[in-house]
Amino acid sequence: MTAGGPDSGDARRVRDLRVVLLLLACVVIVLGLNVISGLVPQLDDVLAGAPVLVLVLIGGTVGVLLFSVGRGRRA
Repeated sequence: MTAGGPDSGDARRVRDLRVVLLLLACVVIVLGLNVISGLVPQLDDVLAGAPVLVLVLIGGTVGVLLFSVGRGRRA
C-alpha cells in the first residue's frame, strides 16, 4: 500500500498501541519493584542505593519513543 493508503491509519494505531504498551510495562515494572522492595527490607536497601535502575528504565522509554518517532517519519 502507499503511504496515504487506507491502511496507513491502522498502522499508526498499531504503532501507537505498541508504544503505549511498552510505556505501561515500564511503569508496571517500576511499581512492582517498589511493592516488592517494600515487602523485602534487604531488597529495599539495595534498590534505594541503585538509581541506575531508574535511569535504565527512563533511557529505555526515551529510546522506544525516539525509535517510534523515527519510524513514523520514514513511513
